[in-house]
Order: sequence, then structure tokens, then C-alpha cells
Amino acid sequence: MRSGDGAAPEQPEKGSTPPDERARWLRIKSVFLEALEHQERERTAFVKRTCGADAELRDEVLSLLASEKAAASFGETPAAGLLGLGAPADQPLPRLEPGSRLGAYEVTAFLAAGGMGEVYRARHTVLHRPVAIKTVNALADPLARRRLLREARHAAILSHPNICTIHEVGDAEGAPFIVMALVEGQPLREMLRSAVPALDDALNYGVQVADALEHAHQHGIIHRDLKSSNIVLDASGRPIVLDFGLAKRLPQVGAPSDSTVTGQGALAGTLSHMAPEVLQGGAADARSDVWSLGVLLYELITGRLPFSGRTAFETSSAILSEPPHSMPGSVPWAVRLVIERCLIKNPPARYQHAADVRDALDAIRRRRAWPLVGRLFVAARRRTLYAIGAAAVVVLASASVGPRVWERLVDARRISTLAFLPLENATGDAALDYYAAGLTDGIMGELGVATQLRLIAPASAARVARTTDTLAAVARRLGADAIVTGRLRHAGDRIAVDVRVIDRAQGRVLWSDTYERTAEQTLALQADVVRAIAGEVRLTFRPEGAERLTTVRAVNPQAYEAYLKGRYEWNQRTQTSLQRAIAFFTTAIDLDPTYAPAHAALADCYNQLGTVLLAAGSPRKYRPLAAAAAIRALQIDPYSAEAHAALAYVHKYELRWNDAEREFRRAIELNPSYPLAHVWYANMLMARGRMDEALAEVRLARELDPFSLIVNANVGWVLTVAGRPAEAITHLEWTLTLDSTYVQARARLFGALFAAGRYAEAREQAERLVRVTNRSPQMVANLAIVEVKLGRPNVARALLEELLARERVGYVPPPSIAWVFAALGDLDQAMAWFNRAFDERSNAIAYLGGEPANSPLRADPRFQALLAHAGLH
Repeated sequence: MRSGDGAAPEQPEKGSTPPDERARWLRIKSVFLEALEHQERERTAFVKRTCGADAELRDEVLSLLASEKAAASFGETPAAGLLGLGAPADQPLPRLEPGSRLGAYEVTAFLAAGGMGEVYRARHTVLHRPVAIKTVNALADPLARRRLLREARHAAILSHPNICTIHEVGDAEGAPFIVMALVEGQPLREMLRSAVPALDDALNYGVQVADALEHAHQHGIIHRDLKSSNIVLDASGRPIVLDFGLAKRLPQVGAPSDSTVTGQGALAGTLSHMAPEVLQGGAADARSDVWSLGVLLYELITGRLPFSGRTAFETSSAILSEPPHSMPGSVPWAVRLVIERCLIKNPPARYQHAADVRDALDAIRRRRAWPLVGRLFVAARRRTLYAIGAAAVVVLASASVGPRVWERLVDARRISTLAFLPLENATGDAALDYYAAGLTDGIMGELGVATQLRLIAPASAARVARTTDTLAAVARRLGADAIVTGRLRHAGDRIAVDVRVIDRAQGRVLWSDTYERTAEQTLALQADVVRAIAGEVRLTFRPEGAERLTTVRAVNPQAYEAYLKGRYEWNQRTQTSLQRAIAFFTTAIDLDPTYAPAHAALADCYNQLGTVLLAAGSPRKYRPLAAAAAIRALQIDPYSAEAHAALAYVHKYELRWNDAEREFRRAIELNPSYPLAHVWYANMLMARGRMDEALAEVRLARELDPFSLIVNANVGWVLTVAGRPAEAITHLEWTLTLDSTYVQARARLFGALFAAGRYAEAREQAERLVRVTNRSPQMVANLAIVEVKLGRPNVARALLEELLARERVGYVPPPSIAWVFAALGDLDQAMAWFNRAFDERSNAIAYLGGEPANSPLRADPRFQALLAHAGLH
């Protein structure tokens, strides 16, 4: 560890550099750092004046200043890094030992050392999140501290899947450090040393890196040191751009410009990747990043750099006055044109935006914009190279039309389906993940109520995004016309949301903006975003939707946070999580009794706790509570789709079929993109024997949320009851590949296997469910009935005795016991328990007609009478 305030110890330790050498080194450091504070053109004169007759000292400092120009700030070792530590360069760099603490983080391993400092693997001691921590070597050096903090300030505003995330800037005993996402993988530079990637892979990397640069440029940030050593391929092969350590904030109109990272007048970046205008002392801008991107693309395609020399002077001369090295003849002409346009020495003739490069590469990659080029290559023997090049230029130009022209073309299309990615939590506090998720749902819910737009749920979009290269590809895979992304920023009492809409065809940003409100005005913030999205993509408001957006109320911030925490717990759907959710929703209502969503959410919880699957208690206890909460929500907000759906759920299991159908239809009318309303309505249609309608409704729910576990579990259930167990088994097995721990999907798989007569496999699932649910009554019952089918009635009877014993001291759903008696052939007892289930309006009664486990009772007149009594024919 460093001593005192972080300065290097002035007295040499035993075995260290001799005092005379150390004094010499300190003198070099002093002159070097003072020189950096001068304008570049004044540095040589300053060094000569300061060093006087000491020519050796003068030459040492001038050499270090020259090295500083060409070195990168991170991953390499510029002169400031060698000197900033407070020890000569030939001594080992100090490393924090595993177990050292930096604020809330514990160092677990040393990763690397660079000019600005060291990088360590660490973990958050509370959240246990693995991170990378970057420290600075010269903590006593204000220049180094300034660079570190500027790096963090610039990079922290960026939020993109191909940019390394900055979590926070910390300070431990006066030592600043940056906490970054831990990106584990192979540096692109290392991969290129062994092999040149396949063309499709190279184009894929180029598209993603260009998209990352475009994101940075849109936020006013240029990288200034883009190169293969600053890009890591993560475990999935996705390129992650690192080190915005040389990044610079583009000057805003009327605002003072930022000084360069390396000191006033110093060149920033790596010589071999430096644009000519920057090399000549001009200002870096987005076009100079495009040049660096061209160098990277050249390296990806050929395995070498486009400009090189034996010395820095030769390399500089090549960049300023020579064409790039020729590319192999195997490089497609279209790819060559893109790279060469990036490397045009005159900035106005280059691509002006990284997005233009991205779009051109994407057009080549997907072979959609290039059919003409393909035909021309086939006909190359009959045409001249110039004709091919001219045609390629025409096609390339069509793929790179100006943004405004393209936006007009895209806007002319009607957007009928939007996919939503969850807002990224950019607050630096992982504990607010629930807030970002809840705000996403709130915006999407309001948009669903206000318009006729079809909306695809955030969870499904996020799952696709984890395995898809670009946002446009995510939209295409989900069948959406565009995708909405954004991030949440939360500082004090202010909430800010950055939102953008991206077209599926070309991946262009159709619209983006930022909205900010106080925490009390969160609902107004949601309405702001909804109105903006609807206006930009030209949606038609429903009359009640437009009214809803103009009469937005304030909300108690603590009540809103409690509500979002409750929704997070509700989504887990376990007994314990639902009880926690109820506590949060009750708190929200206590703080703000007129906040309708909290009442509707409370109704959802009570509805779930009264089911056979969860078996928390009798429906007679929970269902009246659910009805009261849903009705209260509707008294406050009659347009609440969630409240109408919750009330319909109550009516369905109270066997009030007409009332249930009316409320479900109203919920879907109010928000056609609410997946659970479609699921619960499908289950009601299934109970009533309207199988074609049920299948259509549950499939519509799946279109809205294709990777939802609860939706897909219900798809399998409806298929089973519809007499298609083989399809159900296939679908449920796929669902469990999404999450093998999801109990409801595995329970439905048991039912499908049982219906298909695959009893041995059903028994395996039942045994597993008994274990993972801690012997839930329904899972014990499932195991008992399948044991009967496998010829082991004694085992089934023992399980039945277990259920009866538990029922004498606690709650066991009556249908669970009835099914075991039916399987064992004791129809009298089975009917007695089913009558008890009917009296308490167990949700299992609604499905008596289609449940495969009821087959032993179907011919019994008492069972038929019960069906009629329940309104099931």
C-alpha cells in the first residue's frame, strides 16, 4: 500500500535504488511534470532553460515527452506512468494484496498494470458483484488524479452493450479509483496475433464497435484511442470497447471546452491509429474516431496496420502523405470501399458519423443491400474493375444515405409493434435495479393503455438481447418494427430517463431524448415519455388514453418505491415473495391511499395465495381480500387494466363466468399488450371448453412476452387440456431450458406427461417437484396419483396419509386429497373432498371438466352434477 497521502516515499528502502540515482530520477520527474503543464510548443524551450548545461537531463526529459505523445493511457506504459509511481521504471509496480479494501470493495487479484495505474479484480462486499478496479500510480500527482477522474466522468455517462460500464468513482483514504464492469475474455489484439477472423466475424465486430462509437458521439464523447488492444471479446464473443481514458467531451455551444487529457497541447492517442488532422495538431472529433475505426477494420480484415514505419517519423509521414498499404485481392470490393472511405485524409470526405460506417457494414453483412454487387462479381470476367467499383459505390451510397433522408423514409412506415428493453440502471446503485425495471413497466403500461400499439415485454426483449448482436436484430427476432431502449439516472430528488427508439431495418436511432422530473412527478415523467414516443412514431391515441395522459397526478415518492419493490417480489411468485410483496404494497397504500396501482397489485397477490399450487390458505380467506383491493383500485382509476384483470380473476374462480368474461375483455380493451390478462382469459376459455379461443388467446400472450416463464407454462397447460400433450411436452421442455428451477413449468410438464401416459417420466418430475417445493401438498398428490398408475398403490396410500395428517393441523387444498382418493378408486371420498373444494371455491373447481386426473370420476353422476353446478357442461 502507498504511504501517507499517496505520495511516493522519499527515502529509499533497503535494497532499492541508490540515493544518487534516486535523486536523479526525482529531478527528471519534476522537470517532466512541469513541462507537461506548458503548451507543447513551449515545452522544449522550458526544458532547455530549466536543465541549463545538463544536456543528459535535458535529453532524458525530451525523450520522455516524445514518448508521452504516442503512448496510450491504459494497457500500455506512457512516460507519466513510469514516473508517476514514485519509483524508477525497473522496480516492480506496487500491487494491492488480495484482501485489501477499497471502500466497499475487496481486492481479489491483480490483473494488469498500465501507464495510469493498476487494474485489479475485486468484489462488492455486500452485493458480491465481481468488478474491475482501476487505480492511479501517482496519487501525489494532481495531473494523474485529474486524468483518472476525467476518464470516469466521461465514460460514466455512456450506457451501451459494447462499452465497458463505469459503476462508480470511489476514494479510499485519499486514493481515487474507478469501479468498472469486469470484462473477461480475450483482447482483440491477441486474437489478431494468431489469426485473422472470418469476414463475417470481422464485419460483425465492426458493426458493434461502430454502434458503440455512435452511442458515445451522440452523448458528446469521442474516444480518441480506439484500437484492437482497447477492445476485449467477452465470453460470448461480443466486442467490448474499453478505456475511454483519453475520451474528451465535445465542446457545447457557449460552454468552455475541456482541456485534453494529456495536458494542454499534448497529442492524445496511439500514433499508428491517429488521424492526420490530429497528428498535425488539430482538434479531434467524431471523424477522427471514424479514421481510427477504419484502421481497426483494416486490421480485422488483413491482420496488419494500414500505415507503418520503422520509426515514429516514418509512421507519421505515411499517415500524412501516403495511401494505406494495399489489401489482399480476396477482400471484397464493397468492404474495401468502406475502409478506404474511413481512411480518407481529408475529414469532410470521410464518413461523417460512425453510424454511417455501421450501416454500410451491416448492409454488407446481411447481404440485403448488396444483391447487385454479388451479380457484378459473378460477371467480373466480362466487365472492367472500374465498372464494378462504380456500381459498388452506388450501392454503398444507397446504404449510407443521410440520416434525415433515412428518417423520413422510416417515418413513412407505420410502426405497429414496439419491443421494450428494460431501462438500464445507470444510477451506480444496484439496489435500484427494481426501480429501473418498474419504471420500464410503467412506461410500457401507459403506452399500452394510451394507444393501440402492440408492445413486447421487456423481459423477453432482454433475453433476446443477451444472445443477439445488434438492437435492430433484437427487434427483428421479436417481430417488432422498432425497439425502445433507455437508461435511468437518479440523483437526489431528480429522476432522469434517456430514451431512444431504434428502427429494425437499419438499426438507426429514429428518435432520442431525455426527460427529467422530481421523484414526486414520476407518473408525469412516464406520461412525458409516452407522449413523446407516440408523437415521434405517429401513433393514434385512444380517447381515454389521451385523457389519461393529460390528468396525471403526483405520487408520494416513498409510496412509489414501495410499489416497485412489491412488483419485483410479486414477479418471483413464491409464497414468501408474495407475502413480502403484500407488505410493500400495504406500505405504499398507507403512504398514498389513492394510488390505484398498489391496490391492483395487492389484489394480484391475494389471488395467487389462494391457489392450489401455492396452497398458502383457503380461497375463502384470500379471495374476498383480492376482490376488495381490485374494486378499490377501480374506484380510484376505472381505466386500470390490471385492476379489471384482477377482478376478473376473482369472478372466474367464484364461477361467475359472465362477469369474469366481461372484466377480462375490458382489461384487454384497455391494454391489449397486458400479457397476463390474455393468459388468465385463456385459462377461463379453457375451463369453459372453448379450446380454439383459449389457444388463440394464450398464443397472443406469448407473442407479447415470448420468453415469459409464466406465459409459456400456461401455453403448455392449455395444449395439454386441449388434448395435445405431445406438443405440450415439447413446449414445456423448451420452457425449462429458460429456467430449469421454474416450478410451475415443471408442474405443467408433469401434467402433460401424465396425460400422455408417460408415467415413469411423470414420476421423475413429481419426485423432483416434491423435493424442490419442500413437499408442497399438490406435488405430494401428483406423486401419489402417478404411483398408482405405476402399480404402487401402497406408496400412494402412504402419501395420502401424509396429506391427511397435515390437513388435520394446517391447510391442505381439498382437491389435492380428492385426486389421490380418485386414483385409488375410492370415489365416495373423492367426491366428498371435491364438494369441500367447491364450497371454498377452490380454483381447481374451474378446471374439473378438463383435468386428466379427474378421468376416474367422469362417469359418476355425482361428478356430472358437480360440473353442472359449477356451470361447466
